[in-house]
Amino acid sequence: MDKFDNRERELWAQVSRCEGEEKVQALMELGHDAFHEGKHLESLAFTETARQIYESMGAKVDSSSLGHVYRSIGWCLKELKRFPEAAAAAHRAAAIFQEIGDSDLLRTLNEEGDYWYAADEWEHAYSAYKLSLEAVTPDRTDELLAQTYADCGFSLGKMKRNQEALDHFLKSREGFKKLKNPWQVAFCDEEISFFYYRLKNADQALVYAQRALDFAELTDAPYRVIWANARMGLAKKLAGEYEEALEHLEVAKTCLLAQNKTYWPSLIKIESVIADVYEAQGRLGEATECRRRLKTVEETVVPDPDL
Repeated sequence: MDKFDNRERELWAQVSRCEGEEKVQALMELGHDAFHEGKHLESLAFTETARQIYESMGAKVDSSSLGHVYRSIGWCLKELKRFPEAAAAAHRAAAIFQEIGDSDLLRTLNEEGDYWYAADEWEHAYSAYKLSLEAVTPDRTDELLAQTYADCGFSLGKMKRNQEALDHFLKSREGFKKLKNPWQVAFCDEEISFFYYRLKNADQALVYAQRALDFAELTDAPYRVIWANARMGLAKKLAGEYEEALEHLEVAKTCLLAQNKTYWPSLIKIESVIADVYEAQGRLGEATECRRRLKTVEETVVPDPDL
């Protein structure tokens, strides 16, 4: 503790007596310490002050350093859930990295996309991820490329651009398959099945749901079991195989309720699909009762249109 206190005193002394680059370095270290202590507002204040000093220095400042200050600001704003501001900071950092050819360009663009996604700004999110895909740089890894395709797929899916979303998830799956990453391949299989469902292609929805279910049953990983069964339930519903659809949806619901924390939007969506299947079977009384129960809870839960 004394060692930490001494270090903090030294950094504050450096802030007081120094100017320019040395002062910024001390501020950034104080900001870094505050960030890792969970003091994100305090960390933001340090990094914003560092930014102001750098920008007052004009041409004397190292562009890469300024870019990393903006990126740090984005991290703080993200933790404070000020997502549009975080995205704006990441966008500024990415512009600097693009200009100087910094190796952190791609990850910063992806961070910008993540912040826009968290803000429910799907078009902005997709634009940032797309820029990451299109950037000409030797710094791209195969893993980052595969992940960025998936990120694009999620954003496009939120905008109901289903064929484009499907195409991106297929590319993501191909990338993760080459990387021999079965967990991510199975995750892609779930999403591919979902978008085939949206596109009314029952045959392919069933194929990819089965692949996801094979992985889930092999690993017994709880969330893979939930979502593979949910996807299979949708695929079976689309194929008109209603009893099997109900079986898979009930497994998904049971496993979801077994988790430590109930994700209410997903539970409501699964239950609403069960009601749809009852209705398709002509079991109108059960469908009505199912929807009556749902209405009791829906008033207090933020809806999620996606299953």
